[in-house]
Amino acid sequence: MSTTINEQLLEEVREVNLAYLMLAQHMIRADKSQAMYRLGVSEEVAGIVDQLSPSQLMKIAGANQLICRFRFDDDMVWNLLTSHSKAKATGTGAVAGLHANIVMAGQIANVT
Repeated sequence: MSTTINEQLLEEVREVNLAYLMLAQHMIRADKSQAMYRLGVSEEVAGIVDQLSPSQLMKIAGANQLICRFRFDDDMVWNLLTSHSKAKATGTGAVAGLHANIVMAGQIANVT
């Protein structure tokens, strides 16, 4: 990988980090419990993100690693989510989407 491409990717990571942190902070301040569910974070993490100053947001966003990650790591949730659009045609899309939400909510409950 060339240096220019690597630098560009790192800059994109920083941009994603900042956008994620700003969105997370906005969501937490608007409705903490809903934000915790949607972001998949504990109350402790939500409290920390809520209290970050703009300079702290910028410093954290400048990390060379993504600070957000996919919340689900198993095939079942991915299959439910990716088959959701196919299932709409057969009328089972709502059920697949609901099932995926239930599974993800259970994963959040296990983390907190």
